[in-house]
Amino acid sequence: MDLSLYVDAWAESADRTLALLDALTDDAWHAPTGCPDWTVRDVVAHLAALESELAGTGRGAPTELTVDGSEVESAYTEAGVRQRDDASRTELLEELREAVAARRKALETLPEDPRATADVTPGGIGWSNELLLRNRMIDVFVHEQDIRTAVDLPGGYDGRTGPLVVSGFLLAIPFVLAKKLKAEPGTVLVLELTGPVARTVSVEVGDDGRGRLHDGETADPTARVSMATETFVELVAGREALRPLAVTWTGDSTLVGDLLAEIAVTP
Repeated sequence: MDLSLYVDAWAESADRTLALLDALTDDAWHAPTGCPDWTVRDVVAHLAALESELAGTGRGAPTELTVDGSEVESAYTEAGVRQRDDASRTELLEELREAVAARRKALETLPEDPRATADVTPGGIGWSNELLLRNRMIDVFVHEQDIRTAVDLPGGYDGRTGPLVVSGFLLAIPFVLAKKLKAEPGTVLVLELTGPVARTVSVEVGDDGRGRLHDGETADPTARVSMATETFVELVAGREALRPLAVTWTGDSTLVGDLLAEIAVTP
C-alpha cells in the first residue's frame, strides 16, 4: 500500500472536520453523537487527544494509562477525552488544529518501511506504520461522520477518503459472515450500497469455511441486503442510530438479522 494514500485521505478528512467545527453553533457543539455517551465536544476532545499525542503537541496523551493488546481500549480513549473536560471550545479547536498541522508537516517525509513498528502510537501500542496511518484515516473520517450525523449536515463522501474507508470496511464482511456468524459453506450474501459511494459486492463462504469477497452480483444468493453508504459506515463502526436506518433485504431473514447484529468490527 502506498502510505501517501492514507496520509492524503487523513489530511482531507481532518481539514473537512475542522471547517465543519468552525461553522457549528454552541448548541450543536453539545449535540449527542452515535458514540455512546459522547457529544460533539467529546468527539473533538478525542480527536485532539490522539492527534496531539502523535504530534507531540498540546496536552498530549493520558499519563496514567497504557495500552495492552492490539487495540486502543475504550478506557484509554475516554481518559484522553476527560483530560480535556476543562478546555474551552476555542482551546480544543486550537489544540486539534495545531496537532493536525504538526502531523501533516511530519508526514511530508513518509516512513520508509510500512511494516516497521511506528515510532509513536496511541498508548505505545505496537502498530506498524501502515496500520497506524490507516487507522488514523478511518478514525478521523468516521468521527467526521459522527459529527455530521449529530448536527444533520451530511457530506464528506465526495473526496478520496470515503471510498477508501468504505472499501476497507467491505473487506471485513467475509470475516463477519464466515467467522463471526459461522455461516455454512455455500452461503452467499449480496450487499448493495447506494448513495455517495455506490458498491455492490458478493461474499461467499467456501468449502474451507473462509469468506471471499468479489465485486458484483451473484445469482440466487442466500440473502441480498441493500442500504445507504452512510448506514453501512455507521453499522460497521458500531454506532448507535440517532434516527431510523433504512435497510432492505430479500432471502434468509435470519442470516440478515444475524449480519446486522454482528456487522460492527471497529472497537
